[in-house]
Amino acid sequence: MMVAGEASGDLLGGALLSALRERFPRLTAVGVGGARMRACGLQSAFDINDLAVVGLVEVIRHFPRLRQVFLALVRLLEVERPRLLITIDLPDFNLLLARRAKALAIPVVHYVSPQVWAWRRGRVTRIARLLDHLMVLFPFEPPIYQQTTLPVTFVGHPLVHLAVPTGAREAVRHGLGMVPGEKLLLLLPGSRRGELRQLLAPMLATCRLLARLMPQLRFVLALAESLSQADLQACWPDRTSEPGMGLPPVLVRCGETYPLLEAADAALVASGTATLEAALLGTPMVVVYRVNRFTYEIGRRLIQVPFISLANLVAGYGLVTERIQDEVSPPLLAQDLLSLLTGRERVEQMRVGFAAIRAQLSHPERQPVEVISAFLGEPTDGGGSETTATAC
Repeated sequence: MMVAGEASGDLLGGALLSALRERFPRLTAVGVGGARMRACGLQSAFDINDLAVVGLVEVIRHFPRLRQVFLALVRLLEVERPRLLITIDLPDFNLLLARRAKALAIPVVHYVSPQVWAWRRGRVTRIARLLDHLMVLFPFEPPIYQQTTLPVTFVGHPLVHLAVPTGAREAVRHGLGMVPGEKLLLLLPGSRRGELRQLLAPMLATCRLLARLMPQLRFVLALAESLSQADLQACWPDRTSEPGMGLPPVLVRCGETYPLLEAADAALVASGTATLEAALLGTPMVVVYRVNRFTYEIGRRLIQVPFISLANLVAGYGLVTERIQDEVSPPLLAQDLLSLLTGRERVEQMRVGFAAIRAQLSHPERQPVEVISAFLGEPTDGGGSETTATAC
């Protein structure tokens, strides 16, 4: 049983499920996941966006649907009694589900450590009680759990193998119709509907300012696969009238994030997995994040780390500029981006830091499939034994 509730979780779940299918060809997987997990054979009963909710106010607003999905998954645990429950990120939801699984004597492996290093560090003991194994993405995380008996394994980050420069930068730029002398700014407004609602408007306003300062600047928005054109239209209803609004042409592309990151001269990125993707592809960036005011005021008092972006957290210092909440201001963002689009020293400093990030994440203790196989047991008939993994 696997539980993934957002684009980054679907990325991890898809890679893991693909590797498991190679080792257990007759494995059965059902439940909730995104496009990548479904492509690996997951029979997904719920939309991944049902669980992709960030912030206290947002959770309260979506609570009825969250409760409906949770109860359905609990029933599935009780009826199917899967060999193993694999929960992926989404800790507040998944740790509640883990508690139900433990009561049914179903082992639980959680993939991606809750951000106990950032806030609510007291959760470490509770997490250790609920899990049988924790797979973490970053090398600085295992020591956090060393005072518990929970086995914790640094399994590396799959993006190290996925977000790899291909050398297709010029071909992508040519495909966009760019000519020598033009520069490309990429917008990555997040993979959740709430992020799109909060960040799209200031991003577009920033494009408007930059177009006046750099007439040779081109703009592309990379729409996350977890979002639809309808989601975009809901946040950008006047998209068809953009010339009259003073907005420069903004090309929208879906499913092309990596090629576009490689082709971009700079990116404006919502804090999240995309900041790590941009770093691994060597794209200079400015990171933004904004949530409901009430959610922000609570979080500001609880968060104990100086950075919000994965790029800076892994680097260990302020490698990239972060603009949070009220600082998500078009004039500020335009100024930050201009320094990347017109200056070379800052860009080179970033790329040196990005190379160090790749090196840190490239040497895991074990692969995720090895950890999971230890729970499922190795096939005894040359890889053809049947294993039922109910994935939710």
